[in-house]
Amino acid sequence: MPAQRLLRAAGRLLGMLGDEESAVVGGLAVSAHGYVRATRDVDILVSLPLAEARRRLAAHGVKTQLLRGDVLEGGFACLTGALGGVPFDILPPLVPLEAERTVQLDVGRISLRVVDFDTLARLKLKAGSPKDLWDLAILVHPAPRRRGGVLELAAHVPEVLERLKALLEDPRAKREARDRLVEEKRIKRLRTQGSRGRRLT
Repeated sequence: MPAQRLLRAAGRLLGMLGDEESAVVGGLAVSAHGYVRATRDVDILVSLPLAEARRRLAAHGVKTQLLRGDVLEGGFACLTGALGGVPFDILPPLVPLEAERTVQLDVGRISLRVVDFDTLARLKLKAGSPKDLWDLAILVHPAPRRRGGVLELAAHVPEVLERLKALLEDPRAKREARDRLVEEKRIKRLRTQGSRGRRLT
């Protein structure tokens, strides 16, 4: 799905839910923190009850469905819906959402509030799926200073900690992180050259 559609939908959802009580998580947040990968939906974390989030969205004509997770299997309730053809999930405060720690992401005319890296890491560790831990490993490799903090956060769940450590040493994760970094530098260089060309003409 085109990134602009996702970004526009995310911006509209944040506006409906309240900037101080919601922030982008999921694939868009992963991209914002350095690992640009494809995603097909928008995930929003809220600090308010899901019933209130549902009421606010309904006030703007946005219909949602409440999905109840199996608590015994580590599941959780969330709201799901679609806005302008873009699927979205509204997640309850699985980890504390502190508005003052969120990061402002500006893309063209779109401005989004995204969770900070530590909050994103807590969410990924809480989910603990192979995809979530892979995201964390790729995000940590280009920024070694993140490693200690992430491992400390994971320490309370030994199984997750061991799986994460294995991914951090996985040659495939190291290679992908390196390739992503090279690609980002190449894109920045092309953009810089393009900007210089426009100024000269």
